[in-house]
Amino acid sequence: MQEGTPLTLWNAPDEASLALAVGVLGGAWLLLAGFPREAQRLKWAWSRPRNLTTRNASETPQTMGVVLNHALGMFGLWTGLILAFQNAPQSLPWWSALAWMASGLGLRAVAGRLLVGPGDLASAWVEVTRHNHTWVGLALASWGVVASLNPVVREGDWGPKGVILLFSLAMAVNAFRATQLLRSSHPQRVVGILYLCVLEWSWSLFWILWSIRAALRGH
Repeated sequence: MQEGTPLTLWNAPDEASLALAVGVLGGAWLLLAGFPREAQRLKWAWSRPRNLTTRNASETPQTMGVVLNHALGMFGLWTGLILAFQNAPQSLPWWSALAWMASGLGLRAVAGRLLVGPGDLASAWVEVTRHNHTWVGLALASWGVVASLNPVVREGDWGPKGVILLFSLAMAVNAFRATQLLRSSHPQRVVGILYLCVLEWSWSLFWILWSIRAALRGH
């Protein structure tokens, strides 16, 4: 009855996650080579977030660079979802990565305008969130290459565990950098900044705990 059924070799790479991971890393190279303004601001998001609040015409990122930045975050997270749920009985819909990014950006856009009003701080908060999504995607894509090509990692539980660990670390760094941005920009608005910091850390903690719970239930 099993005649003609192709066998999956133990050392064969996971084509879906590997293709996505390589595509994300290739897109990161394209971002660095073709869109220096966007690449510079991506670096600032995890090194000097306050620089995102000051921008002149020469530092305005190109539209295609922004689109590519969004794509790196979405497909990088998609890579992580494939690895996290590769052995799970259920799978997440393909649009879950897009929904996670859109909800995060929308939440910060609304909260920023309500609490600090339209201006550089609100715009910078949305921008740093976009770059943080990209950093999460790059971290998961890098692990995706390792997990897809290494049979020990792929066949065991190290793949999902690595995804959860890197996702948690990246989200924690994201929240920390966003907090630095908010505190350094308008320190006199204590109540508003405190609320934004709580919102940032609560958002990150929620998704970290959700990812851990989902991985445990799936495995």
